[in-house]
Amino acid sequence: MSLSQRKPLIFRIHQSPGAAACILGFHPMCGQKPLNGVDFSMHSGYAKLAFHQRNGGTMQRMWLLMLCAAAVGCLHRPDRPVATSVVRSLAPAAVVEGLYLESLLLERPLGDSFLDDELWRFTLPVGSQETRVLLAENGLRAGILTGHLPPRFQKLLESEAAVVNPRGLTFGLRSEEVIPTAGPHDNCNFHWLPDLARERTPVRFANARAGILVRPEAQPDNRVRIVCEPRIQHGEKREWFRPSSDTTEFVKHQEVPLARYPQCAFETVLSREDYLLIGWSADQRETLGEVLFCVEANQVPYQRVLVLRTWMVNAGPSSDLPPLGPQRRPSIAAQAAESCR
Repeated sequence: MSLSQRKPLIFRIHQSPGAAACILGFHPMCGQKPLNGVDFSMHSGYAKLAFHQRNGGTMQRMWLLMLCAAAVGCLHRPDRPVATSVVRSLAPAAVVEGLYLESLLLERPLGDSFLDDELWRFTLPVGSQETRVLLAENGLRAGILTGHLPPRFQKLLESEAAVVNPRGLTFGLRSEEVIPTAGPHDNCNFHWLPDLARERTPVRFANARAGILVRPEAQPDNRVRIVCEPRIQHGEKREWFRPSSDTTEFVKHQEVPLARYPQCAFETVLSREDYLLIGWSADQRETLGEVLFCVEANQVPYQRVLVLRTWMVNAGPSSDLPPLGPQRRPSIAAQAAESCR
């Protein structure tokens, strides 16, 4: 076969035309000319190389080796990252503004001397005198723990065996949340006193799950006003017809029946150093407090106390400079340890 009858070789080049040209000895930026004996053309991502036989085909084999090396990426330069992606990767994590609330349950065997009695001697009662009496009649009590914390309380906060269901909630978009405290109870029987001037009424629920609704609100002095109300969900889901958002029609919803107890709701104002405790008196059996804070495990009854702490996130005027790194919030136990030093 004569030289004129040979077909040119067609190769797929994944680099830019400039890179391919540089492999062949020519680059428009450096002003070099194409090597003699090589015809180079680029179209549609393909390079057409026409090798003219010189010196027994030695040059043809040399250029074939160089082109294959470029095709497998030996001479490939990775793309540099875009500046915006670099800035985004170095930016600190965004901190949600609003109210932050931490909660946990302390659990001890029923009638524990500290959780049922001694701990409450260090607390300040919340609510009016009438509210406190009504809470006590329904087996409930609430108080604020501030200042120097009792050492045994600090130990319980650090104990994995005593702490149940620790949670952290941010109230930026939401306004309220129910914190579960006990349940499910297969059969729930207690006596409810809605008013000091009325008689107790028996209440029976099946498959009851109890909790405390919390509704924190920011105050001008960077403290937080918090409203608490007992709630009990019971039974299975049922279909209910509720008015739509624009009140033009009724919409069917599936909801679990919910019992509210606004008569036992109370409110208080907390600073960042305050701990709100909500619990039950173990000698008040068959009361709302027992449903909320008494559980059983392996046929052994346990008593619980709900611990709440809340504060403002990013309170005050914002700085013009971004924060240096993500901001991490210490847990209730860590902050309690710091306050005891």
